Amino acid sequence: MKYLPKSGRPYKISDEQLNGLVKSVNNRCVLSQRKLGRRFWVHHSTISRTLRKRTSVVIRKRRKAPKMNSKDQENRARKDCGKMYPATMLVAMFFYSTNPVTSPPNIKFQKRKIFEPKLMIWMAMSSKGVSDVYIHRSKQAVLQTTYLKECINKGLLPFIEKYHHNGSYLFWPDLASAHCSNLVKERLHEKNVPLVARQDNPPNVPQARSIETVWALLERK
Repeated sequence: MKYLPKSGRPYKISDEQLNGLVKSVNNRCVLSQRKLGRRFWVHHSTISRTLRKRTSVVIRKRRKAPKMNSKDQENRARKDCGKMYPATMLVAMFFYSTNPVTSPPNIKFQKRKIFEPKLMIWMAMSSKGVSDVYIHRSKQAVLQTTYLKECINKGLLPFIEKYHHNGSYLFWPDLASAHCSNLVKERLHEKNVPLVARQDNPPNVPQARSIETVWALLERK
Protein backbone atom coordinates (compact mmCIF):
# COMPACT_ATOMS: atom_id res chain seq x y z
CA MET A 1 0.00 0.00 0.00
CA LYS A 2 1.48 3.32 -1.08
CA TYR A 3 0.84 6.53 0.85
CA LEU A 4 0.32 9.65 -1.22
CA PRO A 5 1.80 12.95 -0.01
CA LYS A 6 -0.64 15.02 2.00
CA SER A 7 -1.38 18.54 0.82
CA GLY A 8 -2.04 19.77 4.35
CA ARG A 9 -3.73 22.97 5.36
CA PRO A 10 -3.30 25.72 2.73
CA TYR A 11 -1.40 28.87 3.60
CA LYS A 12 -3.49 31.90 4.49
CA ILE A 13 -1.13 34.01 2.36
CA SER A 14 -0.54 32.68 -1.15
CA ASP A 15 2.85 32.71 -2.87
CA GLU A 16 1.78 35.68 -4.99
CA GLN A 17 0.68 37.60 -1.91
CA LEU A 18 3.90 36.58 -0.18
CA ASN A 19 5.99 38.31 -2.84
CA GLY A 20 3.96 41.46 -2.37
CA LEU A 21 4.38 41.23 1.40
CA VAL A 22 8.16 40.93 1.12
CA LYS A 23 8.32 43.93 -1.22
CA SER A 24 6.18 45.92 1.22
CA VAL A 25 8.44 45.33 4.23
CA ASN A 26 11.94 44.88 2.78
CA ASN A 27 14.28 47.74 3.79
CA ARG A 28 11.44 49.57 5.51
CA CYS A 29 10.97 50.93 9.00
CA VAL A 30 7.98 52.34 10.92
CA LEU A 31 5.79 49.41 9.88
CA SER A 32 2.71 48.09 11.66
CA GLN A 33 2.01 44.37 11.36
CA ARG A 34 -1.61 45.08 12.31
CA LYS A 35 -2.01 47.36 9.27
CA LEU A 36 -0.34 44.75 7.07
CA GLY A 37 -2.74 42.16 8.47
CA ARG A 38 -5.75 44.29 7.51
CA ARG A 39 -4.26 44.75 4.05
CA PHE A 40 -3.96 40.99 3.46
CA TRP A 41 -7.12 40.08 5.42
CA VAL A 42 -5.26 38.04 8.05
CA HIS A 43 -4.40 38.36 11.73
CA HIS A 44 -1.23 40.27 12.57
CA SER A 45 0.24 37.13 14.12
CA THR A 46 -0.05 35.48 10.69
CA ILE A 47 2.06 38.28 9.22
CA SER A 48 4.72 37.75 11.87
CA ARG A 49 4.70 33.96 11.48
CA THR A 50 4.78 34.13 7.68
CA LEU A 51 7.74 36.51 7.62
CA ARG A 52 9.59 34.36 10.13
CA LYS A 53 8.98 30.93 8.56
CA ARG A 54 8.49 31.51 4.84
CA THR A 55 10.82 34.41 4.04
CA SER A 56 14.33 35.58 4.80
CA VAL A 57 13.08 38.90 6.20
CA VAL A 58 14.50 39.62 9.64
CA ILE A 59 13.60 42.45 12.00
CA ARG A 60 16.79 44.26 12.97
CA LYS A 61 17.54 47.13 15.31
CA ARG A 62 18.71 50.37 13.76
CA ARG A 63 22.14 51.61 14.79
CA LYS A 64 22.69 55.16 15.95
CA ALA A 65 24.89 57.52 13.94
CA PRO A 66 25.91 61.15 14.66
CA LYS A 67 23.61 63.75 13.21
CA MET A 68 25.23 66.58 11.25
CA ASN A 69 24.37 70.03 12.56
CA SER A 70 25.99 72.14 9.85
CA LYS A 71 23.68 73.12 6.99
CA ASP A 72 26.65 73.04 4.61
CA GLN A 73 27.30 69.43 5.54
CA GLU A 74 23.65 68.58 5.09
CA ASN A 75 23.53 70.21 1.65
CA ARG A 76 26.80 68.60 0.58
CA ALA A 77 25.58 65.16 1.63
CA ARG A 78 22.30 65.69 -0.20
CA LYS A 79 24.12 66.77 -3.37
CA ASP A 80 26.83 64.10 -3.41
CA CYS A 81 24.77 61.12 -2.26
CA GLY A 82 21.79 61.78 -4.48
CA LYS A 83 18.88 59.47 -3.81
CA MET A 84 20.63 57.85 -0.87
CA TYR A 85 20.04 61.02 1.16
CA PRO A 86 16.38 61.22 2.27
CA ALA A 87 14.45 64.45 2.35
CA THR A 88 12.78 63.26 5.54
CA MET A 89 13.73 60.42 7.85
CA LEU A 90 11.21 58.73 10.09
CA VAL A 91 12.58 57.78 13.47
CA ALA A 92 12.19 54.12 14.43
CA MET A 93 14.24 51.61 16.33
CA PHE A 94 13.74 48.61 14.02
CA PHE A 95 13.64 47.87 10.31
CA TYR A 96 12.83 44.88 8.08
CA SER A 97 15.40 43.51 5.65
CA THR A 98 16.28 40.32 3.80
CA ASN A 99 19.94 41.36 3.66
CA PRO A 100 21.25 44.16 5.91
CA VAL A 101 24.35 44.57 3.73
CA THR A 102 22.27 45.91 0.86
CA SER A 103 20.01 48.06 3.05
CA PRO A 104 20.39 51.82 2.47
CA PRO A 105 22.24 53.79 5.20
CA ASN A 106 19.14 55.85 6.00
CA ILE A 107 17.36 52.62 6.92
CA LYS A 108 20.16 51.00 8.92
CA PHE A 109 21.17 54.11 10.84
CA GLN A 110 19.15 56.46 13.03
CA LYS A 111 20.45 60.02 13.10
CA ARG A 112 20.94 61.34 16.60
CA LYS A 113 22.53 64.43 18.09
CA ILE A 114 25.33 63.77 20.55
CA PHE A 115 23.97 66.28 23.06
CA GLU A 116 20.20 66.47 22.80
CA PRO A 117 18.64 69.69 24.14
CA LYS A 118 16.87 69.29 27.48
CA LEU A 119 13.56 70.77 28.55
CA MET A 120 12.55 71.16 32.18
CA ILE A 121 8.96 72.02 33.13
CA TRP A 122 8.49 72.90 36.79
CA MET A 123 5.42 73.69 38.85
CA ALA A 124 4.20 73.21 42.41
CA MET A 125 0.77 71.82 43.15
CA SER A 126 -1.37 70.90 46.12
CA SER A 127 -5.03 70.36 46.92
CA LYS A 128 -5.43 74.16 47.04
CA GLY A 129 -4.13 74.98 43.56
CA VAL A 130 -1.22 75.11 41.11
CA SER A 131 1.70 77.52 40.90
CA ASP A 132 2.98 79.32 37.82
CA VAL A 133 4.73 77.02 35.33
CA TYR A 134 8.43 77.56 34.66
CA ILE A 135 9.97 76.19 31.43
CA HIS A 136 13.75 75.93 31.12
CA ARG A 137 15.51 75.01 27.87
CA SER A 138 19.17 74.03 27.96
CA LYS A 139 21.72 71.56 26.59
CA GLN A 140 22.69 70.69 30.15
CA ALA A 141 20.84 69.88 33.34
CA VAL A 142 19.42 72.85 35.23
CA LEU A 143 21.84 74.49 37.66
CA GLN A 144 21.09 74.86 41.36
CA THR A 145 21.30 78.66 41.08
CA THR A 146 18.72 78.66 38.28
CA TYR A 147 16.45 76.30 40.21
CA LEU A 148 16.73 78.45 43.33
CA LYS A 149 15.98 81.70 41.52
CA GLU A 150 13.26 80.63 39.07
CA CYS A 151 11.57 77.72 40.87
CA ILE A 152 11.98 78.33 44.60
CA ASN A 153 12.05 82.12 44.91
CA LYS A 154 9.67 82.94 42.05
CA GLY A 155 7.48 79.83 42.06
CA LEU A 156 7.34 77.88 45.31
CA LEU A 157 7.55 80.64 47.93
CA PRO A 158 4.79 82.82 46.38
CA PHE A 159 2.65 79.67 46.00
CA ILE A 160 3.10 78.83 49.70
CA GLU A 161 2.36 82.41 50.72
CA LYS A 162 -0.85 82.39 48.68
CA TYR A 163 -2.30 79.00 49.60
CA HIS A 164 -0.46 77.69 52.68
CA HIS A 165 0.50 80.68 54.82
CA ASN A 166 -0.89 78.86 57.89
CA GLY A 167 2.04 76.40 57.73
CA SER A 168 -0.05 73.26 57.24
CA TYR A 169 1.92 71.69 54.38
CA LEU A 170 4.98 69.58 53.52
CA PHE A 171 7.13 70.25 50.46
CA TRP A 172 7.95 67.05 48.54
CA PRO A 173 10.58 67.64 45.81
CA ASP A 174 11.97 65.02 43.47
CA LEU A 175 15.51 63.65 43.64
CA ALA A 176 17.21 65.80 41.00
CA SER A 177 20.62 67.08 42.09
CA ALA A 178 19.66 70.74 41.77
CA HIS A 179 16.52 70.19 43.86
CA CYS A 180 18.48 68.66 46.75
CA SER A 181 21.50 70.97 46.74
CA ASN A 182 22.71 72.63 49.94
CA LEU A 183 21.99 76.06 48.46
CA VAL A 184 18.34 75.18 47.95
CA LYS A 185 17.96 73.48 51.34
CA GLU A 186 19.46 76.49 53.13
CA ARG A 187 16.95 78.76 51.44
CA LEU A 188 14.04 76.49 52.40
CA HIS A 189 15.22 76.29 56.02
CA GLU A 190 15.58 80.07 56.05
CA LYS A 191 11.92 80.38 55.02
CA ASN A 192 10.84 77.60 57.44
CA VAL A 193 9.60 75.41 54.61
CA PRO A 194 9.25 71.79 55.84
CA LEU A 195 10.41 69.31 53.22
CA VAL A 196 10.86 65.58 52.78
CA ALA A 197 14.49 64.67 53.44
CA ARG A 198 16.39 62.93 50.67
CA GLN A 199 16.92 59.76 52.71
CA ASP A 200 13.14 59.58 53.28
CA ASN A 201 12.29 60.30 49.65
CA PRO A 202 11.93 56.94 47.83
CA PRO A 203 12.92 56.82 44.14
CA ASN A 204 10.81 55.29 41.36
CA VAL A 205 7.47 55.58 43.13
CA PRO A 206 5.37 57.59 40.62
CA GLN A 207 2.09 56.29 42.07
CA ALA A 208 2.86 58.14 45.31
CA ARG A 209 3.51 61.48 43.60
CA SER A 210 0.47 63.23 42.21
CA ILE A 211 2.69 65.44 40.05
CA GLU A 212 3.80 62.36 38.08
CA THR A 213 0.17 61.71 37.16
CA VAL A 214 -0.07 65.27 35.84
CA TRP A 215 3.03 64.78 33.65
CA ALA A 216 1.61 61.51 32.30
CA LEU A 217 -1.69 63.19 31.37
CA LEU A 218 0.10 66.08 29.69
CA GLU A 219 2.32 63.68 27.74
CA ARG A 220 -0.73 61.88 26.36
CA LYS A 221 -2.06 65.15 24.97
